[in-house]
Amino acid sequence: MKVNPGLANSVLVRKSNSSELHLIVRSLLIFCITFAINDRGAFARDTGPSNPITADLTWSIVPSPRQGGVNIYGVSALSPTQAWAVGDIYGPLTPIIYRWNGRAWKTISPGSIPDSSLRDVAAIAANDVWAVGYQEDSSGGDLTLTQHWNGAAWTRVSSTNPSSENYLSGVAAVAATDVWAVGYKESGGLYEELILHWNGISWTESPTRGGAYRVLSDVAALSPNDVWAIGYQFSFNRGYQGLAMHWNGAAWSDVAIPVTGDGYTFLYGVTAISSTDIWAVGSGGVNPIKVLTAHWDGTAWTYVPNPTLQTDYAFLKNVTALASDDVWAIGYLTDQNGTDQNLVEHWDGFSWTQINVPGVRSAHNQLWGVAPDRAGGVWTAGSFLPTDFSRPLGSLVLRGSP
Repeated sequence: MKVNPGLANSVLVRKSNSSELHLIVRSLLIFCITFAINDRGAFARDTGPSNPITADLTWSIVPSPRQGGVNIYGVSALSPTQAWAVGDIYGPLTPIIYRWNGRAWKTISPGSIPDSSLRDVAAIAANDVWAVGYQEDSSGGDLTLTQHWNGAAWTRVSSTNPSSENYLSGVAAVAATDVWAVGYKESGGLYEELILHWNGISWTESPTRGGAYRVLSDVAALSPNDVWAIGYQFSFNRGYQGLAMHWNGAAWSDVAIPVTGDGYTFLYGVTAISSTDIWAVGSGGVNPIKVLTAHWDGTAWTYVPNPTLQTDYAFLKNVTALASDDVWAIGYLTDQNGTDQNLVEHWDGFSWTQINVPGVRSAHNQLWGVAPDRAGGVWTAGSFLPTDFSRPLGSLVLRGSP
C-alpha cells in the first residue's frame, strides 16, 4: 500500500503511526513486503442505538483546547453534558484527555504517564470510564495502558503484558464488571492478536487462537455472550485481509469475512446495533486505496458498496450507529492537491452516501474517532495540520447536531 503522499513527510503521519511503525518495520523484515501501511484506527465502543433516527445532521467544528501536537483518536459520550475524548501529544509522547461539560471541551489530567498514547475510551457511568493505549517502555518495548476515571480523577490500573511489545487500540464495555480491550502483542518475532478482559477486579488476557501477524483494531460489545473484535491479518497467499472475531460467552473464534481480490484489506472500526446488525469499516486496495464497509447480518459478513470518491487515497477509520438506518462512518481522503480532507459517510438503510462536513482551511484534516452524542447527534474527532506547517498539529472536534 502506498503511503498518503500529502502527509508522507509530516508530523501528522509520524505521530499517528508511531506504534504501528514498530509493527510494520518488523513485518517488512520478516515478510519482505515492499509497501507501507497507513495507520489503523482507534476506537468504537458503541453498544447499540439509544437515540431517535437523525438522518439529517448539521455539522460544525466545536472549539477544543488550543495545544500543539495533539491528535484525538477516541470519543465516547454518556449524555449531552458529559463526553470524553482521548489521544496524545507528539514530542515528547504524552497522553491527553478532554472532557465535554455541555458547553466546552476542557483538558483533564490523565496523571503522570510519560511516553504514552491513549487510543480509545468507553464511558459506562459518570464515575466509571476506561481509556486504553500503550506506553513506551524504557527497555525498548511497549506496555499496555489502561486508565480509569472514578468520578474524581484518572488513575492507571495494572494490566497484563504478555510480551515485550504490547498495544491496546480499542475498548468496549458490557457493564462495570465486563469490559474488553483489544490490540496486539509480539509473539516469536511476529505479531498476533491481544484481548484483555476486566472482571471488576483485574485485567486478564483472554485466550485466542493466536498465529503470525494478526492485529485487532477495535471491539464492540452487545452482551456478555456477544462481543465482536475486528482488525486484519497477513498470509502469503492472500496478503493482508480483514479479520473478524466473535466472543460467545465461552471462547473467541474467527468468523469468515470475504477475501478481496486486490490482496490488501484493513478493518479499523466496528459498531454493534444488534446480533444481526454489525458494521465494520476500513480501507483496501493499492493505487487507488478505497474505503470499505462490511456488514454482518447474523449469518455472514459481506462488503457493501460505497460511493465513488474522486481520489486515489481514502480511509474509513471508525463507525457508529444511532439506528439500523442511521449509521455514520468517518475518516479522511486526499484531494487532488495532496491535502487530506475530512470524510464522513452515512448509511440510510439502503446505501452509503458521502456527507459534506467542515474542516480547517489550508490544512490537512483527519478524523479518527466517532460516537453518538446522546442527544440525537454525533461527535467525531481527529486532528488538523496547516499545509504550510506554520503551526503544529492540533485537535479537531466536529459535531453533527439534529
